[in-house]
Parts: sequence; structure tokens; C-alpha cells
Amino acid sequence: MPDKTATAGSDPIPRDLQATREALYRSLFEHAPLEVHMWHVERDAQGAITDWRLLDANPAALRAWGRGLEQAVGRCAEDIFPGSNAVATFLPLVRQIMDSGRPAQWETPFDGTGQTLRMVSIPVGDCFISAGFDVTQERERQHALELALQRVTQATRAGGVGLWDWDLRSNQVRYSDEWKRQLGHEPHEVGDDFDEWRSRVHPDDLEPTLAQARAAIENPAQPYDAVFRMRHKDGSYRWILAQSSIVLDEAGRVHRLVGSHIDVTEQRRMEERVREAQKLEALGTLAAGIAHDFNNLLTALTGNLSLLRELPPGAPEAPALLATLDDATRRATGLSKQLLTFAKGGAPVRDLASIRELILDSASFVARGSGARCEFDLAEDLAAVHADLGQLSQVIGNLVLNAIQAMPEGGTVRIGAANAVIGPGDGMGLPAGRCVRLTVADTGSGIPPQLLRRIFDPFFTTKAQGSGLGLSSCHSIVRQHGGGIDVESTPGVGSRFTVLLPAADAPCAPPAPAPDAPPPQGQGRRVLVMDDDDTIRIVVQRMLERLGYEAEGCVHGEEALARYTRAQQAARPFDAVILDLTVPGHLGGAQVMPRLLGLDPGVVAIVASGYADADILARHQEHGFSGRLLKPFDLRALGHELARVLPGAGRRA
Repeated sequence: MPDKTATAGSDPIPRDLQATREALYRSLFEHAPLEVHMWHVERDAQGAITDWRLLDANPAALRAWGRGLEQAVGRCAEDIFPGSNAVATFLPLVRQIMDSGRPAQWETPFDGTGQTLRMVSIPVGDCFISAGFDVTQERERQHALELALQRVTQATRAGGVGLWDWDLRSNQVRYSDEWKRQLGHEPHEVGDDFDEWRSRVHPDDLEPTLAQARAAIENPAQPYDAVFRMRHKDGSYRWILAQSSIVLDEAGRVHRLVGSHIDVTEQRRMEERVREAQKLEALGTLAAGIAHDFNNLLTALTGNLSLLRELPPGAPEAPALLATLDDATRRATGLSKQLLTFAKGGAPVRDLASIRELILDSASFVARGSGARCEFDLAEDLAAVHADLGQLSQVIGNLVLNAIQAMPEGGTVRIGAANAVIGPGDGMGLPAGRCVRLTVADTGSGIPPQLLRRIFDPFFTTKAQGSGLGLSSCHSIVRQHGGGIDVESTPGVGSRFTVLLPAADAPCAPPAPAPDAPPPQGQGRRVLVMDDDDTIRIVVQRMLERLGYEAEGCVHGEEALARYTRAQQAARPFDAVILDLTVPGHLGGAQVMPRLLGLDPGVVAIVASGYADADILARHQEHGFSGRLLKPFDLRALGHELARVLPGAGRRA
């Protein structure tokens, strides 16, 4: 068998193998989807390249050129592509390749074919080979995308919309430049991670907002729509509306949230201002009814007092007159509480409560002085809700007032409240679960269908008078409570507003009944009373003395601290202190309490105020107070509250 091993000096590649290789290269050249063409450079007398002549081109290149091989081979570039300025376009590239002797990559548009080419060119002696492909469509798509992104950027900046993209797997968040500018930062000052957002959210808003995000991740059908505060670069907090969409991976799992940030601080401020304006508008409607009720009460008080003055001591008619005075006083107290509740505003201060009585009181209050009457259908077992009762009173009042104004000739406002269970997708975007459904319906002219979608827009109104902000305020308050509001209306028949509020998991404790038993006696224990109103201070001291306490009075907080200190030093400490919450120009109860605790950690203090909605009254223990008294209060209420905070006989040591 002949030895096929190549000997020294022989061709290292057998001829049959070389032929096979050339055939393979030729096949690749002919069938490759890439455009491949070979050129020979033309030089002038000084050796400078002036043109190049085609040696060969594969079918992909010829198809792109619209030429046959016989029409192109042997021709210069300007002849193959007449009027294209081919030499002017490619001469710098060709000279670079040939002068350097190294391959080069390039991309350029070419008028001769209308293409954008991405090529690799390789010099070989006085020839070069170019291979590449047409990226025209890719560049067109990229250009269109860049234009779209530019338009989006311009639109988001003009609209003040910040964009964000949260990758849940890496916990990386990309923030748009406008997102960063909303918070007063330059783009380079904010990194792309989740902690950048977390560190700027107001501490009180962080957990509720994260809970909303987690709920959206767990239930992709549930929209993420949150309002919270974020810290600006200048240290202030801005209100932000965040909305997002869920992005699923191939397996259908949530892996990204993409959304927007809108600064709604000015809108929130406007809402607060319009709530006040709305209250004034409503109070104007109520003025006649309120004046009527107060005048009746004042008549009862002054009339019975004048009769009492004329009676001799021990007259048998006195108890009946006193009972009438007591009833009028209680009615006046109830009316003042309604006024305070209706006037309350600001951020929600939520308590666990039943809203049944609130609905009755608020609706009846608003209907005073109008030609309409209220008809109620309220479930006795209405679930408790976490709510700011003052703000919900505004919602009820605005809805009832809206219904009354829709019936200028008078009519019936039907108000209902019941427990309900909503399923996924049928509760105004709320999560499935238990809720309280409140409805307010009228028999007015109704709302045209084309206006229904705008009914909750700020400043939109169909009334000749009014700000157009009442329903917008209702919408804002309800959304802040995690609820929803909607309207159904038929022209000529009337409108029906529906409010959904999430039900609390825990039942609401029933209010403690007023004690009927006489209050316990004070047994000589000492009580300090601080109140800037002389009449109130004196009457409270007299009531204390009647209850068996030893009472002292002072006008303001500075005097209260001084007296408390002297009593301690004299070994005659006060057993309790009653502090008025508000003292104009001096220390009030809120300011005095921490200082008293500094003097005596065991101090027993009761806060007293006529502001029924004061946060300190609702959370008095958090501020160091042992008890609270809501003005007006009588001897019985005073005695029972003191007995509650000072249990047992004998003085505190």
C-alpha cells in the first residue's frame, strides 16, 4: 500500500482535499445569506487608491444590487452604482483597510441600494473582500423606537410623570430621569435599587404601601394604585400617586412591576382647600335649620331659668323645670358634636367604629333647613370599619347635600347601609372580601350618560352654583380609606351613589352606657383644675367640692406646674389634675403633660376639651393622660371619670 504521508518539500494539502475545500468555500460563497463581494483597488501614478473594480460577488449581493454577475464583474463601483457617489462614500473606508493591512468593521447607509450595511472588510494584497448584511429594517425599527422613546420622555416630562421598572428577582429598580426630578434630584444622584425608594417613603406610609404592592404581586388582577408621601431633596414631603402593571415571565409568574409616579401634592392641597369650601357651602344650606334648633334650645334654657328664679325655695315645680333644662342641655351638646364632626378635616385619623349612628346623625344634620326628608334602611348588625369618622361624615354630608340639591322642589333621600361580600373583579377594583355598602339615592333629574364618567372630576359641576369639588372630595376620602365610590343615574328618574368600605376583622366594642348610679365621693382627695375660662373653672371646682374633693384652680399650664411642685414640696400632693387642652397664649394640657410626668411619673391627669375631634382625646393614654372629659360634662360624668382613674378609698401616697 502506497505511503500517503507527505514528504518534505511536497504540498502539505493533498490535491483532492484542496479541491474539496475550494468546493466547500465556493458553496458557502454561493449560498451564504450574507452579501460577499471581492474587489481590486485601482491606484494613480502616486499609488493613491482612486477606485476599485469588482472581481466577484455572491448571489445575495447581486440580488441586493439588482444586477447580474455579467453586469457587474470587471466594473468599478461608480459604474455599478451610477449616481450613488459610491467612491465618495466608501473611499475613506477602503483606504483605511488597505493602508492598515488589517480587517475592519463598518456600518453606513448607501444611497446606491438604499441599504444600511454592516460589513467586515479584509485586505488581501491589492484586493479586499467584504462580507456583511443589510440592517436597514433593524435601523429603521431602532430609529422608530428612539423617536417613540423621545416622545414618551417629552410627554412624561411635560406631564410630570416619573416612570419606574422593578425587577423582583434582582430587587433592582430603574427610575426615569423625571422620577428623580420629582424629588429634586439630578439623574446621577439616585441609584437603581429598591432601597432608594424605601429610604425616601414617609415612615408612616411605608408599610401600608408595601402591603398594597404585595397584594398586587399576589393577585395580578388587582391594580396597584397607591398614594403616599416621599421625601424631597429639600427635606419636605411630597404626595405621590403610584400606579403599576404586572409583567409575567414565560411560566406565568410575576417577575416585574412597571409603573408611574405622579406628584399630586398640589392636588392634595387643593382637595383640603376645597373640603373647607365644601363645608362652608354645606353650612350655608344648613344655617337656617341650625339657627332654628339652637333658638329653640336657647328658648327652653332661658325660659326655664327665668321660671326657676321666680320660684320660692323648695317649690314643687323646681324638679320638672330642672329636668327640662337638663334635656335642653343634652340636645345642645349633641348638636355641637355634630357641628364639630362635620367640620373636621385633614389626614384620616382612623378608629375602629360602627358608622350606623354616624350615617343617621350626618344625614339628618345636612337635611335640616331643606325641603327634603331622609328615609333610612340601615342594618342593625352593620360591620365595624377602620375610619376617620369626621371625614366619613363629610362624605355622607356631601352625598346627601348633592341629593337634596338634585330635588329643588323637595323629595326623599333614601339612605341604606348593609354588610356585603364582594368577589374578584366586582367591587370597584377593591380586593375580594367583606365590606360595608352605603347607598344614597334621590328622585331628582338624574345625570346625562355622557357626564357620568366626569362626575368625580375636580371642578366639574352641572349646577349653576357650587365649586364642583364635593364629589371629588368624596372620591378622594373614600379612596384614602381603601374603599370605592360609584354612581348610577337615569335621566328623569334619579341617581344612586354607592360607597364600599372594607369591613374590619374585629367587631366594634359597644359604647359604654352612661352610669345611672350616683358617682362615688372623693373622700377629701385633692384635685387641681386648670382652665382659662373663669366660669368653667369655678363650676368644676364647685362640682368637685360637692363630690367630696378638695379642689384648687389655676388659669394656665405654667401656674399648674408651679402649684403641683409646691404641693409636692409641702407633702400635700394632688391626687389628680384636670387639664384644659387649649389655653391661648400659654401652655395647654398637651404641653403641660410631659412636664408633669417629669415632676411625678405617677401623676394622674385628665384631659378636658370642647374639641370633640381632638386626636389627644381619642388617644389620651398615648399622651400620658389617665382619663378624658369631653365638654360639656356634668357632675355625674366628672365624678365617674375621677372614680375610674382614682379607684379605691384613701389618698394616693
